[in-house]
Amino acid sequence: MAKYTVIADTGEKLVEILQKNLVPEVLNNPNEIGLRSPEDKGDVSLGIFLYDVKESEEIRQRGNVLIRDRITKAPLYLTLYYMITAYSSGDVKFRLAQEQRILGRVLQTFHDYPVIPLAEVDKDQTSGTELHIHLMRMTVDEKSRLWNFPNVGNRLSLFYRVSPVTIDSALSDAAKRVTDVDINVETMTGAR
Repeated sequence: MAKYTVIADTGEKLVEILQKNLVPEVLNNPNEIGLRSPEDKGDVSLGIFLYDVKESEEIRQRGNVLIRDRITKAPLYLTLYYMITAYSSGDVKFRLAQEQRILGRVLQTFHDYPVIPLAEVDKDQTSGTELHIHLMRMTVDEKSRLWNFPNVGNRLSLFYRVSPVTIDSALSDAAKRVTDVDINVETMTGAR
């Protein structure tokens, strides 16, 4: 069952996928890719920033569900929104071209691998559930509004959503099997 850590685990999985596909071809070191806010980029060359979490519009389930031998509240299905930004520390003449190469490889990677089996994010997950990675269509104005960091210049960034991310309820009760049924049938006589 997906735990409450699945949000953090999803971000770490995105980092892992990008490390596998960008190092050493585009970046020299896997530590150059990390979960970072654009205003605190640190020493990364590629920052992945979770900027929003929303309840999934595609999947909503209410009430209780039976999972194995437990009755629990229905899971919470989420969509995670990421901003991915490249930071080159090279010579000013080559910096923009290098950042564009990095972002081009990110686009290629998520185009080639748009699905993450949930079992790779949550080791306890045994179902065939998958997380889908989608490049978002956004206007320049929408992107500029999201890039709202004081004292940090606006940079070209990619915007992705990942869904459905599932958080299971922590509330559950043991399901009791029906072992005995008592059916009482009474007939009414004399009524016409």
